[in-house]
Amino acid sequence: MRTTPDFSIDHEQLSPVRKFLDKRGLDLPPIPVDMQEDWSLPFMRWVVDHTTDGMECRLQQDDHPGIVIGTHRDIVCDPALYNLARVEAGRPTTHIVLGSNLARQDWVRRIMEANKALFIDRSLTGKAALKQQIRLSKEVASIVRNGGHVWIAQAPGRAKNGWDETHSGLLRMLALDWGGEEIGPAALDGLLRPLAIRYAYNPCDGLLIEEKIRGSKKEQDDERSMLMGLEGWKGKIRMSEGQAISTEHMDKEAGWNGLAKEIDRQMDRLVEFSSWAVAARSALHEAGTASLPMGMQERARSLQEAHQDTLGTLSEDSLFRHMCEVYREGSRQGLVTSD
Repeated sequence: MRTTPDFSIDHEQLSPVRKFLDKRGLDLPPIPVDMQEDWSLPFMRWVVDHTTDGMECRLQQDDHPGIVIGTHRDIVCDPALYNLARVEAGRPTTHIVLGSNLARQDWVRRIMEANKALFIDRSLTGKAALKQQIRLSKEVASIVRNGGHVWIAQAPGRAKNGWDETHSGLLRMLALDWGGEEIGPAALDGLLRPLAIRYAYNPCDGLLIEEKIRGSKKEQDDERSMLMGLEGWKGKIRMSEGQAISTEHMDKEAGWNGLAKEIDRQMDRLVEFSSWAVAARSALHEAGTASLPMGMQERARSLQEAHQDTLGTLSEDSLFRHMCEVYREGSRQGLVTSD
């Protein structure tokens, strides 16, 4: 069964990707006919085998067409691992919504499009941004109405502060083609399914702390993060898909913020938090950073040494706090509820 659109690209442009895969000992077709089936999925199996302690997945029995709202820790691995889990369960892959900043080169964009990517340019403002939102909502709606699925992160940008919280404006955008402006969240009734993915360790933690301190990204940070996220050690991965959310009785009064909080509430309950996430939440909320397990403290100090130019002057307490903010998981309302 073919999983991707027809794919054609200059073979020379594929050469860097092919060399990258060859170095990892993957025996793949020299030229992909179906990018996902021939290259992407085998590589993601390599990722699971070589950079994790295994992956536990719980998918819903029903797989109705719809929109999957996912936690956002790694923009490549999050949807790619979910799609791998779907294929292993005998299901088709989803389309994925990505920021256009991840595909600055034309050949990279074409490869991502062969992996069923839809792009959004988050730098747009005003009428241009609205026009893009209308277009993307139409694309997503068309895919779903034709029996497909779309994965999109719950908020733009990785969760550098550790909070997994859904952006209400994202939901409003998705609902445009279903009449959301007129009827509110009820337009998305039964279309949204939450997905929580938890990594024991974040291979991009040093880059995220750097970005937090600088307050911005360097131009090459996206490429570094994509590669580091794929090849870095992630430990145990746990993934769980929630049931489609009923919004039938959510009127415009409850609004998009109410729907976002409902998604967050369900996500908080889908997968247990990693031990480092639990320690980080406890340290930030009540116990103080001195309570962090030795492994987290050692990891923070090793990152400070590896990123000396940016992190070298941080005090230990400041370093540990940044580390905790990167590693805590879940929503703020989940923290209140758990207490």
